[in-house]
Amino acid sequence: MAIGGDAAAQLWNAASSGQLTMEPDAAREVAGAYLRFAATCDGWVKDAAHLQSIHGFGSLNSALQLQKGFADKAASAVQVLEQMASAARGMADGYLQAAGILGEADQLTASALSSISGQA
Repeated sequence: MAIGGDAAAQLWNAASSGQLTMEPDAAREVAGAYLRFAATCDGWVKDAAHLQSIHGFGSLNSALQLQKGFADKAASAVQVLEQMASAARGMADGYLQAAGILGEADQLTASALSSISGQA
């Protein structure tokens, strides 16, 4: 949770303790935006994962080093994108908790996924 995880944890703690409260409609809107972003990151993770195994650079040592460099960068991108998606989901949960409607998380996630797939 290096990327945004601390903010998500702080938000969750504030919402759980009652220090932060929100109106349900506002929380749904904010959480929906975070969940759409998380779903978009999930798509980018798949794209970056495919980039880890690109071939056709040739057999020269320099070509193999270049190929490895691209694969390493793609692996790093996968890790960062997964952290971003996790943090976004944590933020969404925190806002839903602040409104007392955390039980709606699955429904909002499904809506976010259908929104993203409709844009593709």
